Amino acid sequence: MKKIIILITIFIITTSLAYSHSFVMSLYVPLAGSRPSFHKNGILTDDLTENGESAFEVGVIFQPSIYFTIDKFHYIVLGVDFGWYRDTFKFNNNAQDFTHEFDNIITGLSLEWKPSIFQIGIGGGVKVPLSGKYWYGDNYTSLDSKALSSRFDNIVIPYVKLYTGINFSLVSLSFYANIDLPTIQIKDNLSSLGEGYRYPGKLASLDLGVQIGLHLPIIEFGKKNNDYGIR
Repeated sequence: MKKIIILITIFIITTSLAYSHSFVMSLYVPLAGSRPSFHKNGILTDDLTENGESAFEVGVIFQPSIYFTIDKFHYIVLGVDFGWYRDTFKFNNNAQDFTHEFDNIITGLSLEWKPSIFQIGIGGGVKVPLSGKYWYGDNYTSLDSKALSSRFDNIVIPYVKLYTGINFSLVSLSFYANIDLPTIQIKDNLSSLGEGYRYPGKLASLDLGVQIGLHLPIIEFGKKNNDYGIR
């Protein structure tokens, strides 16, 4: 059975590469505003969520991808995302701001349809916090991986993303909506650490922003389409 699975996998990969147009390395810089929410016992908590405040987020994402040619002006793109992303969950309660900030390694997959110069895509993956900060007012505490583990359960943030925009071969600009699913959970009995730890529960957010992309075709293989005006 294992041999059959391996052979099928090799066949699918070989066939896909044979009919693909090019291998492209891309660099994306997402810039977003984040609106957090809070889930207690799996239920959205309105009183704290209503006090969520928007915060700026940024990242750097590398994406090796394979372009599959459909016709002269249509491509399907399968990409692998890997990079760094800063997540910020900011709330205001009792007239005092508190913020959980995470510096993450991000990894995921994306699937795009590129009709002419336009692009429409969906992606998803996980963000793993390696370090962070806890802000309370103007003061903050740096958090290493050990401190994060002592304050949070499930130190993984799954996400899904939808985006659309324009792609001028080497440069692209797209608008996106990203949802951080509620899995990273504040541990109980940590209220002495500050206002933000009085609420055991899970953090989530909706991020809206733009991402700027730079694209460099590395290898062209498979069926050649020399008459194509794009890539």
